[in-house]
Amino acid sequence: MAAKDEVLTSIDRKLSIIMNLEAYRIIKDMTITEGAPILRRLGMAPGEIASVFDTTSRSVSVRLAEAKKKS
Repeated sequence: MAAKDEVLTSIDRKLSIIMNLEAYRIIKDMTITEGAPILRRLGMAPGEIASVFDTTSRSVSVRLAEAKKKS
């Protein structure tokens, strides 16, 4: 059973890397204010978005709330 857990952990890690690379490719020329709402609509959680922008999930949540107020 431990071997299965290690394999699943490895797969999860690799998928996270791929997800972050693709997210970065989408928002590479955007600010967090512009990119965070797009990544959220694509299904990413604030913590995942924070990883892409190298910031905190709190900062992402604030930007998402600001974007929601504007729309």
